[in-house]
Amino acid sequence: MVYKHKYFQLDTESRKVFDENNKELRLTGNAFRVLAFLCKNKHANITEIGDYLDWAKDYDENHMRQYRYKINTIVGHDVVEYKNGVYSLAGEVAEAEKLELNNRNTDLLRSDDIKSAVVKNNIKFNIYPAVIASILLLLSFFDWPYGYYTILRWFVAGISVYYAYLLYTAHKEKIAWFWGLVIIAILFNPVAPIHLYSKLLWNVIDVATAVFFISLVVKLRKK
Repeated sequence: MVYKHKYFQLDTESRKVFDENNKELRLTGNAFRVLAFLCKNKHANITEIGDYLDWAKDYDENHMRQYRYKINTIVGHDVVEYKNGVYSLAGEVAEAEKLELNNRNTDLLRSDDIKSAVVKNNIKFNIYPAVIASILLLLSFFDWPYGYYTILRWFVAGISVYYAYLLYTAHKEKIAWFWGLVIIAILFNPVAPIHLYSKLLWNVIDVATAVFFISLVVKLRKK
């Protein structure tokens, strides 16, 4: 069966999805199955969708938020809506026997691997602040006006709090990366600054912090 929507075409037999420009979308797994289910049923609650995916497994709202986010992100439009406990497909869907693709382009248009950001439990981690902070920390080896180090404190402390908040929100628990960011935020906090009068010691801390941020970026990218 083929379902034709304004923004996509979904083929249940080949398990492929194409956008309105005939470009194949990388929509797989349960996200594909949820979209196919909504194409057929139009509206469904979490219990109905969960029974369709796997009746023996307990699917919760967090699972459904992830599938909805993935579908809408890859399709490029908010085609799956949520209201009052019901998930529904926005727009009309027609059934057809075969795909209608003119000048078919099978290049994958959108991947669920977003290069500039990483999604974990529906929380988007932008990796650029950590990259910029690492560069600024390594540049601190040169002689700069005092204002540079003041700005550095604000920036490093700020993004440490930012990442700590996102990690805690995504994982719902205080993991090791979270505590590392808390320590960095305390060390670099500009409100009650910690004064270490040894420049060599600060250089070691700057390098260690830059390595921490780079490792965090690598870890998030792997996710």
